[in-house]
Amino acid sequence: MPKSNSPEQVSGPRVVIDTNLFVRGLLKGAVTTPLMQAWKGQRLSLVTSEELLAELFEVLARPKFRRYFTRADIHELSELIYERAEIIYPTTRVALCRDPKDDIFLEVAIAGQVAYLITGDDDLKADDALKAKMHIEYGFEIIGVPEFLKLLGQLEAE
Repeated sequence: MPKSNSPEQVSGPRVVIDTNLFVRGLLKGAVTTPLMQAWKGQRLSLVTSEELLAELFEVLARPKFRRYFTRADIHELSELIYERAEIIYPTTRVALCRDPKDDIFLEVAIAGQVAYLITGDDDLKADDALKAKMHIEYGFEIIGVPEFLKLLGQLEAE
């Protein structure tokens, strides 16, 4: 599993977070903000790829987000991600999602050997066959933010 950095050791679960949740989590007051707080507090280990990061920074640079994020904010986030996240380079390609743009999240989750793919995408969350395949063949769950935060709380209580 090649990576570009050696993030600090985190005791929490390894996760992939979809781009929309990541952006929403950065907005103050969003329902997904606790997810970003858990990552920033090193309660989970973020696994991502250069492709996902390119998408994230492209989204954050869009005009509609300029009132929320300055260039300095985006630069600071970039530094934090490169310091704390594990950046992997998936070599296995899949074509399993109804929306082919979602396949990259599965590829990163597979290559990164994560425990959870956290998403707000109903296509992924509602596809029981896909969820079963990912769990059985690759050992990770596809779940939403509320479910993940509940699980994280249970893991931390043990």
